[in-house]
Amino acid sequence: MGLEEEYIQIGSDIIHAAFEVRNNAGAGMLESFYEAALVFELQSMGYKVASQAIIPAIYRGNIIKDAFHADIIVDDKVIIELKALSKIGENEFRQLYTYLTLSNLRLGYLINFGAQDFSFGKWRDHSTYTKGLFRIVNNLR
Repeated sequence: MGLEEEYIQIGSDIIHAAFEVRNNAGAGMLESFYEAALVFELQSMGYKVASQAIIPAIYRGNIIKDAFHADIIVDDKVIIELKALSKIGENEFRQLYTYLTLSNLRLGYLINFGAQDFSFGKWRDHSTYTKGLFRIVNNLR
């Protein structure tokens, strides 16, 4: 399996797992519940999953070891940032993009289990911030 196919497979499985969690638990739970449930679903698919993974940052030449905590990292390739809000904003997207940039990973998903409309939206389309699933690609490599 090539690199592109691998990312497509992981992304497809993440989306499937997110829908499993949402369909079984519904909206209204705490973010920590959704995180544990999504970790369970992804691990049952055979993925290596790191929860609350530490992402270091560099400030004026000094490494800050625990600068950020990504909610989930799948197979050391994909970052998942979770929310449980009725609506998200630009800050949530910037947070995930910062994590992608600092970790030098290519792909991230922002999943808002609190969204009434649990479907795909686009980052730059502010009217879709009420949706539940967003994919962000880091093209800086």
